Amino acid sequence: MTMGNPSPLVSLFQKEDFDDWSKPHIVGGTTEYSALLELQKMQGGDQRKYGNGIIVSVITCTEIKQGIAIETGKTSPQYFNACSIIELHEDDFKALGINKNTNVRVTSAAGSVILKAVVTTQSLYPGLAHIPMGPWANMVVPAYTYSTGEPCFCGFDCLIEPAPEEKVEKAVKLMHDKCGLKYVGDPHYD
Repeated sequence: MTMGNPSPLVSLFQKEDFDDWSKPHIVGGTTEYSALLELQKMQGGDQRKYGNGIIVSVITCTEIKQGIAIETGKTSPQYFNACSIIELHEDDFKALGINKNTNVRVTSAAGSVILKAVVTTQSLYPGLAHIPMGPWANMVVPAYTYSTGEPCFCGFDCLIEPAPEEKVEKAVKLMHDKCGLKYVGDPHYD
């Protein structure tokens, strides 16, 4: 994960208590899931626009391209191409002022990741985005489980910002960074 300039969401999403996930965390007077809605209220005008980005609701799920690519391995180029993307509606590209296949920073209460924005192959409407399940989606999926034992993989809010100069990291480097391990490179993965 490339860190670059911090998103304006960083201070809003800071939490004091990571030990008790049995209840929603209070962040800036809101639950982490409504924090982006609070940002929308502060903005006025276009309710989804924030700075140079937009706020979308994200869903993650498996898809056929990902299923085929996983057979070649999670470090394969096929898996990288199938999973390191975010699918957006054409109207969201216009709202962001970017072209198709531009890299974007996706930030949620859980973290941030750089992904390639592609035109949706799903039936998405403006304001709804799709990230295939995998290491890249896991960077932004909130950990709160609503006492089900499974994170909320669908319907969580994210800020999408253009990041054309940022690099989409490979799965191994992404996991090293997330776990706080030093990545020294590997000719098999780079």
